[in-house]
Amino acid sequence: MSAVDRVTAPFERFAQAHASRMATVVIVAVLAFLWLPIAVLVFMSFADGGVLSFPPDQLTLRWYRVFLSNDAALDAIVTTLTISIPATGISVALSTMIAYAVDRYVFPGRSWLQLLATLPIIVPLVVTGIAMVLFFNGTLGLPDYVSVVIAHVIRTIPFATLVILPTFMSFDRRLEEASKDLGADEFETFRQVTLPNVFPGIVAGGLLAFTLSFNEFVYTYFVKGSGDPTLPVYIWNQIRYNVTPEVNVISVVFLAVAVSMVLAAVSLTRVDLIARR
Repeated sequence: MSAVDRVTAPFERFAQAHASRMATVVIVAVLAFLWLPIAVLVFMSFADGGVLSFPPDQLTLRWYRVFLSNDAALDAIVTTLTISIPATGISVALSTMIAYAVDRYVFPGRSWLQLLATLPIIVPLVVTGIAMVLFFNGTLGLPDYVSVVIAHVIRTIPFATLVILPTFMSFDRRLEEASKDLGADEFETFRQVTLPNVFPGIVAGGLLAFTLSFNEFVYTYFVKGSGDPTLPVYIWNQIRYNVTPEVNVISVVFLAVAVSMVLAAVSLTRVDLIARR
């Protein structure tokens, strides 16, 4: 045994003997690092004082009642929904067509279509936001509402595509072949056979797209004009000018929407196929 082996052997034996416990400790530490601040935020939404100090002196539901009676916050929710709902519909429709084309056909530019569909994920949000301001508002002169909806579609298409695409990959194409053998054309096969089978994945992609659109701040902040703010922009304004535990309450609303939508999306489709294909 060489000198290096004699030095490293005890460490290797220790790692082999305690690898499972070490991995558990690391995973718990990472999860605690990620979720402990969120747990504190949820706890602080029940703080009685008007200053964000931890730990709070008393717990109360007062700030939830303040939020429910805050017309500005409720109007911001309505504004957010009027943007997120149509943006989600457009994003899901485009993502479904992209996923269907990429999975079913081989054509020139197929790889470029995949790249363009997922490119907004890797481009910095600030860079894309500035580009959209210059193009939508400066060059095209689009209304603020139209610009924001398009911005949200650009933001959500990559994620919706990555969720919807595995449903097409896992679909048994023999069902389509059987449908065509029985006389159905391409459109009838898609409508009566393919779409019902991939519909859970489409719904999951829509839920994820809606969650991202509902929580989108950067694109909205750059593109939206001086009209009614969305809920993320409203929170930003509150943090800048008037910090109260009501901000934590609104954050809890965001968290509840995001977690419920993501859990529903995961339960409806097998996202793990992305890792295998």
